[in-house]
Amino acid sequence: MKKTYEIAGQVMGFFDAFKGSRPAINNERILIVRGRSRKVLPIDSFDSKLAEIGEILGGTELDANSKKIEEIVKSGDKHIKTTELTTSDVDSGGFIRVKEELESMGLVVAYKVFELPSFDVVIAIWEDKNEIPPLYVEVTVSERED
Repeated sequence: MKKTYEIAGQVMGFFDAFKGSRPAINNERILIVRGRSRKVLPIDSFDSKLAEIGEILGGTELDANSKKIEEIVKSGDKHIKTTELTTSDVDSGGFIRVKEELESMGLVVAYKVFELPSFDVVIAIWEDKNEIPPLYVEVTVSERED
């Protein structure tokens, strides 16, 4: 079975965002890594690139409006709270709001959620709407609660 850091490493390597990437949260149940890439992706390839890395990971993509995503967000929140004392409850609509906020600043954002055999993975990428570097990458790998 893959470990959280191996999955996150594959994502960061795929987007060439490994150098300088760092964990925002890292505990036994969840890993959130953020990084930047000097690479620029054509905006119209965001969805296909996210689908490609999901396939490489062996994940099953969840529909953006799936009820299952709300469960994944709540599970991830629970995992975060095991070590982070200052977090408040998450909002399942948070993905959409964050995306809208970044887009209001002139960025283009895409994200996908994948189920792997033992983990849930959320991958988000964003860059300037004029395709100016950097490309930002964030991956959340959360142990699944079955």
